[in-house]
Parts: sequence; structure tokens; C-alpha cells
Amino acid sequence: MSVLIGGESSRGASAGRLRTEWQSRQGEFAQRLLALGEQTGCLLGTEHAPTVPSDSPIRAAEMISEISRKCIHRLRNLNGADTEAEQRLCNLLLELQQLAMDLYLFETSVRSQRLSDCAASLNRLRAMPTSTALIDHACDELVFRCGFHRAVLSTVDARGWKPLVLFDRTEAANRTWFAAWQNQTVPLISETPEAVALVHRRPTLIQDTSHAPVYRPLIVQAGQSRSYVVAPLVQGDDVIGFLHTDHYPESRQVDEADRDVLWMFADGFSHIYQRAALMENLRDQRENVRDLFMGTVDQIDDLCEMSVEASIRPNESRYGAENNGLQRSDERKVELTERESEVLRLMVTGASNHDIADQLVITEGTVKSHVKHILRKYGAVNRAQAIAWALQHS
Repeated sequence: MSVLIGGESSRGASAGRLRTEWQSRQGEFAQRLLALGEQTGCLLGTEHAPTVPSDSPIRAAEMISEISRKCIHRLRNLNGADTEAEQRLCNLLLELQQLAMDLYLFETSVRSQRLSDCAASLNRLRAMPTSTALIDHACDELVFRCGFHRAVLSTVDARGWKPLVLFDRTEAANRTWFAAWQNQTVPLISETPEAVALVHRRPTLIQDTSHAPVYRPLIVQAGQSRSYVVAPLVQGDDVIGFLHTDHYPESRQVDEADRDVLWMFADGFSHIYQRAALMENLRDQRENVRDLFMGTVDQIDDLCEMSVEASIRPNESRYGAENNGLQRSDERKVELTERESEVLRLMVTGASNHDIADQLVITEGTVKSHVKHILRKYGAVNRAQAIAWALQHS
């Protein structure tokens, strides 16, 4: 399977606009928090305002909590006569709490939207005709529909895990790293996030790869991932693959919302893939049984005709060649089944067995069996003779 390039599809246009809106709102929250941090510095007399993170809602919430704690501590130590300072601190606390509430509602709305988009993605994947198509489109859905910037699907075996499909939005020069790792075994080293996900059968969140026991040659040096989520694809008691997602090349860290979205997607994808694989096996078994059945029918027909021919031969020697010619003429006046008639009609047009199988939605083995029955019923030695006799008696 090849590397898939997200930038070459237009299906992510709406998802891209939504992502831009989210980033714009996050920027607004960061500016509000920055202004409140500066006010805090003025009121508390600190030399520098708190550093305000713009790439992590979790860190922003922590910063709001820290600033609020400092304001409350100052309120408790104020002289009761300094009502102006008290009022300014109370107003600042109210603004901080309003910002915290707005940020919470925004993040809840984004998470709900992403989970809804994830459910829609899984519904689209259910319509995929084969398990191969599911593998090819999984990372596509994660990037275009579920709010990630990059996704990798890998397989897992006893030796380790193998990166299989990459889908991202980066420039071509930033995608060349994957070719060297595609289908290459990555060892499942103890304590790595992949090993943890394999053992516990649940996603693992890595917010800072520089301080985590990740497989650095691939994750950090080649993929340049600063923060990512890995989720296992589980079939029964076995992990058959991994899904890796992050926001590279953006500086934004993954968070609990990313973990929950990927967990939902991985769980749903695992069930859909298992169903597709089972359906493929059932279809293969159905075709095998059909071919076996048709072969058995052919053998029974051969045995029956051998018995008929054996009973006719004495009559042929008794009544002579004239009666033989009459007998063959009668045999050509045959009655075909509905399916045999359809096959013969297509034979007359010059269709091959493959073409007939496609048009009638049957296997080539079944077509061959019908052709054999038609030849036998017409007493023909080949298709051309059967077609000629069919045209003469039509």
C-alpha cells in the first residue's frame, strides 16, 4: 500500500474550515487569558505576567486556576480598608471564572462535534466493500473528519508493529521519511506507549515525546512527533494493529479529547473490519460450495447420460442409420432452463465465459457448467455448433 496524500483530496475542505474556526477561537481565548495575566501582574505587583500557553487547552485551564489561586491568596491578605484593590481583584476573579466557563463550553462543544464526526466516519466506513478498502480509508477519515493532522495505521505481529499507511497534510518533502519505515518491523520494547497499549487494550496519550520512553528512531527522529496518541485495533483477544495520530507540524499537544476521539474510532473500526473480513470469508466459502455443488451436478449428469447412451445403443444397431438421424434431430429440440437460456443468449452475442459471469453475477465455474449442459442438450461438440443449431431452431 502506498503513502496517501491528504492535500490531494477536496473532501477535507469543510473539515479544514471547521479546524480553522476552532484555532481562531482558541487564539481568542489565549488573548483573553494573556490580558488577564497582565492584569494579575499589575495587581499582585509581580515583575512579569504569567506565560500563557496557546497550544494546549489543558495548560490554559491550569493557568486560569493558578492565576485565580494567587488572586484569592492576595484577597485574604488585604487590609479591609483597601476596598478599591478588593474590588479590582474580585472583578478579575469574575473575569477569570467567565473565561474558564467559556473555555470549558468551547472545548465541550468541540469534543462533541468531533465525536459526532467520528460516528459519521464509521458509518461511511461500514459501506466499504472490502477489508482492504477499510485499511486504505481509515487514516483518511481520521485526518479529514476527526480533527487530526496526521494518522498512521500499522499492523502488529509477534515480532513487533509495522507502519502500513500514512495520511497527512504536510508538504511532499515532509513525507519522504515514511517510505523508509513502511512495512518495516518496529520492536515492541517494554514501557513504550505501543507496548502499554498492547497490554492494556486501550489508547495511550503521550503529551511530550522528549520525556517519554518512545521508540525515538521512528517517532522523534523520523516522524518528528512532539506529542501523539496511539490506540490498539483489537480482534477478540488479539491486537492486530495500531492507529497513531498527532497534530504535526502544528505545535499543539494532543489531549484527552484526542484520546477519546481516537479510542472511539479505533473501537468502531475494529468491529467494522472484523465484520468485513468475516463477510469476505463467507463469500469465498459460498463460491467454493457453489463450485463444488455444480461439479457434483455435472458428475451426476454425466453418469445419467452414460446410462442413457448405453440403453440407446442396442436400439441404434437394430433400427439403422435412418432412425439415428431422426433421433439426433429430436434431441436438438431441447428445453433449456431459464438460466441456460440466458447463458445461450449471451453466447450468441459472442460473450466469453468471463463476460457472461459478470453480466449474470455468477462465477465462471457456474457459466462453464451451464455451457456444458447446453452443449450436451444440443448434442453439439463446441460452442459454435450449439449457437448455429440454436439459431436454426429459434
